Amino acid sequence: MTFRRDHLLVRTGDGRWVRWRVPPDFVTPSPTEPNLASSVEAARAVQAALRALASSNGGFRDAVIALPDRAAHAGLLEVAGSRAVRRLRSELVRGLATTSAPSSSELDGRFRFGTLASGSLGRRSVLGAVTGSPVAQQYEAAAEAAGLRVRWVDATSLALLPEWLGSAAGKRDRRLLLLLHRRHFVLAAAAGERLTGFRMKLRAALDPDPPALAIRRATESARHGVSILGDGAAAVTDLARSMGLAAVESRDAEEDAGTPAVSPVTDGALAALLRRVGERPAPLRPTPVAISEV
Repeated sequence: MTFRRDHLLVRTGDGRWVRWRVPPDFVTPSPTEPNLASSVEAARAVQAALRALASSNGGFRDAVIALPDRAAHAGLLEVAGSRAVRRLRSELVRGLATTSAPSSSELDGRFRFGTLASGSLGRRSVLGAVTGSPVAQQYEAAAEAAGLRVRWVDATSLALLPEWLGSAAGKRDRRLLLLLHRRHFVLAAAAGERLTGFRMKLRAALDPDPPALAIRRATESARHGVSILGDGAAAVTDLARSMGLAAVESRDAEEDAGTPAVSPVTDGALAALLRRVGERPAPLRPTPVAISEV
């Protein structure tokens, strides 16, 4: 499950899904401040969505949660040796602590989510993320109030990176992955299975210029294969091509007969998290489970 700005999206391992509306700006992503306008209303939304899904296929016991990217403070560190994770944790906690964050002890306990090490010990890249424990616990409490056991929590875009890196096993090709959200984007760069770049930037709603310019800057020194996924991917792809860049893959959020679109980034993250806990998620069905909102 994942909370977005104005809705809750829940998808099941067999490909069914439901979108439950919440008030506008119900979610305000932050790694240091409460994200959900009301924990009580968040729990009610989860319970209602699960009732709609369970009506045709029994109950549910476990859940994975994809947090909004901006609910975490992320960073990439390239360093030799085995101390990379410890050093990155210190830097992230120190950086977040300057923004009126919770105490360092609370932050340290959450560092396990979003940690990704790639490359050999001699030249290792480590991507990590921290968030205040009260922030993650707010999302977890909404799931637990519905009787679910939370199996995994991760940031949406970060959840996709392990499988993307692993897809280049044995290769040294340079690649870019652009993950588009309505108000921000994430650009990751890799050389084979080693992560070489990571940045998260804001953009105005669906503005294609910032992500396209970020791709062009990232490809100035070397030719990359580019994958563009998410909200507004078609417009960004067209603009990138007008700059002389070639996208090897482009997938936008698609609507089906008036059904609200689900971003391939959101669905990809939820599917990746399900696989991480041993599920084999089926492809998302184009039409959501019918719901009756009161």
